[in-house]
Amino acid sequence: MARMAQFALLAVVVCGAWSALRPIEAGALEQQAQVPSLARAVGEQSQPQTAQAVSDVRDGRVAVIGENPGIRLVAKEGAPPSTSVSFWRVFQSPAGAGHVCFVTSDITANGPSPDDVRVAFTDNEKLADYVASQLMTAFDKAYGEKPFPVRTARFERSGDTITAWKETLKADGYAIDLVWREFYEPFVIESKAGVPHNPYTILSTFVPAKTAEVVINGVRAAGAASPRMRGPRQSSSAFLAFAESWLKLP
Repeated sequence: MARMAQFALLAVVVCGAWSALRPIEAGALEQQAQVPSLARAVGEQSQPQTAQAVSDVRDGRVAVIGENPGIRLVAKEGAPPSTSVSFWRVFQSPAGAGHVCFVTSDITANGPSPDDVRVAFTDNEKLADYVASQLMTAFDKAYGEKPFPVRTARFERSGDTITAWKETLKADGYAIDLVWREFYEPFVIESKAGVPHNPYTILSTFVPAKTAEVVINGVRAAGAASPRMRGPRQSSSAFLAFAESWLKLP
């Protein structure tokens, strides 16, 4: 009988303790249930305002995408270029894709003579007209006021920016090689619209060359590329220009 009484007493104690713990457990569960609601409230307050997000899309209509390397050779220091080349490899434009190469050269740098060249070579005449009349005239009105004679040509690229980069074009009566060598460190430019009198924002990666050649029908044009600074970066009058995009603001 004594043992049964002890078991009865133990049962009463355990039941009492369980009853006492239940309110505490219920309160803890209620507090836990409130934690996610509080976290949601804090999260909602800390969410950024979507209206304040900054867009990474630039304003403007894309006028052209492609490459636009150039060469300007000077026969003597301080003289104007005796040979100027503006080469375009266009991937996208309102006039389609293709190549255009504007060549102006006093090959021997001896003044006006029958061997002088001023021709636009292209494999897309509509593109040649677009580049001359809509893009190049922004920097040189002569492209519009005195149009280049246009010749149909075939284009080929070879080489790299480690040793030499070469563009070759062939047309009736012409075989021209453009070569860039000894490259400086590349850099990226952003020429903003309106500076100076420029309707386009131009983005491009420049790879300047210490030396360059323009060979026309086997004759190397006189003159050499000249070094120059572009902001804090070493540049040149001969350069490759990759990943080039022109944007025109409305």
